[in-house]
Amino acid sequence: MKSGKVWARVKGKKLAFAAGAMIVFSTFVPVIAQAESLDELNQQEQQVTKESATISAEVQLALTDVNQTYAKVEKIKSQISENETELADTKQQITDKEATIAKRKAVMAERLRNLQMSDATDSKLELLLNADSIQDFVNSVYAISVMQSSEKATVESLNKDVNQLETLKAKAEATQATLEANQASLETQAATLHTKVKNLQTQLAEKQDVLQSIANSKAVEMARLKAESERAAKEKAEQEAAEKAAAEAAKKEQEKQAQAATKTTSEATTDSKTSSSQTTNSSTSSSSTQATSSSSSTSTSTTSSSSEQTTESSSTTSSTSTSSSNKVLYMQSTAYSYSETGYSITASGLDLRQNPMAVAVDTSVIPLGTMVEVEGYGIAIAADTGGAIKGNIIDVHFNTVEQCRQWGRRYNVKVTILG
Repeated sequence: MKSGKVWARVKGKKLAFAAGAMIVFSTFVPVIAQAESLDELNQQEQQVTKESATISAEVQLALTDVNQTYAKVEKIKSQISENETELADTKQQITDKEATIAKRKAVMAERLRNLQMSDATDSKLELLLNADSIQDFVNSVYAISVMQSSEKATVESLNKDVNQLETLKAKAEATQATLEANQASLETQAATLHTKVKNLQTQLAEKQDVLQSIANSKAVEMARLKAESERAAKEKAEQEAAEKAAAEAAKKEQEKQAQAATKTTSEATTDSKTSSSQTTNSSTSSSSTQATSSSSSTSTSTTSSSSEQTTESSSTTSSTSTSSSNKVLYMQSTAYSYSETGYSITASGLDLRQNPMAVAVDTSVIPLGTMVEVEGYGIAIAADTGGAIKGNIIDVHFNTVEQCRQWGRRYNVKVTILG
């Protein structure tokens, strides 16, 4: 019978332990599931950050192409202006040459009319009669012929100049048309590139929204993990306390049965051994009581120690979760330096010469005095504002302008609000 009772108690303890293990297992399964969910969010964040970096690089390349294209447009505009000046000068020269030719032709026509109106025979006879000799007559006639040939040659030369100028004019007009066509083509390319930049910037903004959404989801998951961890720790502590209480109760029951069995044996003993038996029973009872008291004290101490450990573990978990649940923003970042502006005192009264690790923010997004950690820059204080710092933009401070140039303009920079 005793072995059967012992087996029943052992079996009961095993069942209680199995039940406790099932409760603990069912408590920690949701925590593991949530941890996997948090890992997935981290993977998504890494992937979107990588995509954002790729798009940001494409934006920089597109902006470079746009600037180069606009530089070509400006160069062509300058060439067009120079060609227009040359074309106008050529047209003026043509006009002047044509006016000179017209005058020469008018003079020649007047002379021809005079010759036609006079009697050619009388003119030649007059020349002959007035000549001192035949040679003088020949010279006079030759002089008239040379003069007429000279006028004709002059007109032909002027016509040649006009033809050359017309050729230059045609070439200048063709060049002008080509330059204007190239300008139109480059402006079309620039407009296309500008549209591409706008589309890429829209994609960046969308990625930034996705990153912000992931950051919010991570904060929710971390808060949930914290709550699940605290609940699991509490249930585990309660389960351990219940198991210890059950073990203590079983031990007391065993002692009670042992005392009852001893009492029955004592009553069946002869009267002569009653005093000795009672003395022995009293000694046994006293020893049992002391053992029970010692066991109870040890159990209480163990329970208290376990409770303190559980509390300490819960406190540590809470502290870790709180430190890892800071608000995260994904912002566009620029840079500035007091050495460029000449003003070293910020809007909050901070001297940048003594405290260079500062950022300018939109106070409706990040209040002044907030400590932030900017990815790639470090931990700084929100100490300044700016006319161009509106919305999701943060302006980090450097001591030199060269450091600002190296920082440039960055997209989707991770900013953690530290408090």
